[in-house]
Amino acid sequence: MRIIYYSPHPTHDTVSEVGYATHQREVILALRNLGHEVFPVIMGGTEEANLNTLATNVYKIPLYKRLTKRLFPRFIWTSLNNYKLIRHDIKAGKILEENILKINPDLIYERSEYLQDSGAKLANKYNIKYFIEVNAPFVEEMNVFEGYSFYHNKAHAIERFKLNSATKVFTVSSALKDFLVLKYNCPTEKITVQPNCINPEKVFYDNQTVESLRVELGLDSNKVIGFVGSMFPYHGVDVLINAFSKVIVSFPKTKLLIVGDGIVLNGLKKLTQNLSLEQSVIFTGKVPHKLVFNYIQLMDVCVMAKSNWYGSPVKIFEYGLLKKPIIAPNNLPVRDVMVNMHDGILINENDLDLEKAICNLLENQSLSDRLANNFYNKVISKFKWSNAAERIIQSCG
Repeated sequence: MRIIYYSPHPTHDTVSEVGYATHQREVILALRNLGHEVFPVIMGGTEEANLNTLATNVYKIPLYKRLTKRLFPRFIWTSLNNYKLIRHDIKAGKILEENILKINPDLIYERSEYLQDSGAKLANKYNIKYFIEVNAPFVEEMNVFEGYSFYHNKAHAIERFKLNSATKVFTVSSALKDFLVLKYNCPTEKITVQPNCINPEKVFYDNQTVESLRVELGLDSNKVIGFVGSMFPYHGVDVLINAFSKVIVSFPKTKLLIVGDGIVLNGLKKLTQNLSLEQSVIFTGKVPHKLVFNYIQLMDVCVMAKSNWYGSPVKIFEYGLLKKPIIAPNNLPVRDVMVNMHDGILINENDLDLEKAICNLLENQSLSDRLANNFYNKVISKFKWSNAAERIIQSCG
């Protein structure tokens, strides 16, 4: 097949070490490995040299913009940004149309984005099979992150139009599927739940590096509880620290290793100080993704205390591929891929349940090994990017 992989977002590239870039990169690679021709039309860029400046770490909001933003209500500022997105989609659509005429694709596979409907319009215009991948409840998510917009109703209309236009819809969780059915009346038979995945060939650690890190971080012979990821409130790292403050009373030879950076990091460090855990909690800060697996390898128990209601957390697949026992929230996206007490321990999102789960794994090595091995086998058999690509092709009929 000749497939255009379309990503209309102005800054979502395929190069960065972030989730959306990895997802796009791996799906394209997996489809090509199945023997299909894939033509990326990625507005955020496919090479370091052509990335949008707004997406780079060096970009800083100019002072005049920060000052101007303070003068306007949030609603006005968000609406202006939304207007820019709509204008951008017109330009993106022209680029997509040029590629359609040149490539004559059998399928347009689009990573759906907020306020972007050029893919659906052109698929309809040229009568091309059109699949969309939905990774979030875009309008609701935008309202939380940026606030209400003048384009709120238009954004919902665009989501409905894309879903109606699509031949097939892929969502990352059953929770998101249910949302699309209830909110937009999307036919349930049109939707396939495809959680995030992992590429085992990209998972690498070096035993010498692991042991060097063990010494450098002062872990010695301690049992290590660990978390890897971005420091957002919905990841519940504060819950993990509070739970650990109780675990360490029963298991004094344990340490908590927190790998990553984010907007609440300073607050988490303050919490650690307030609990007098400075000697037992280690914050690494940001770590290049290619080195992350060395840190996971140090961990005896891997934790994701909380997650949002709709997303498919990649970190549990990273934990699983390294055969680590996992504690994760008992929500629908996690239950899509894990069974409580078979693949891991699924908990309510509070420090008491987390404390009990950690203690259970620390004192029961056979349980830890069984859960870790079960989930590893599941990841290897069901949650590789090649599995996702096969499901896309099978849906073509």
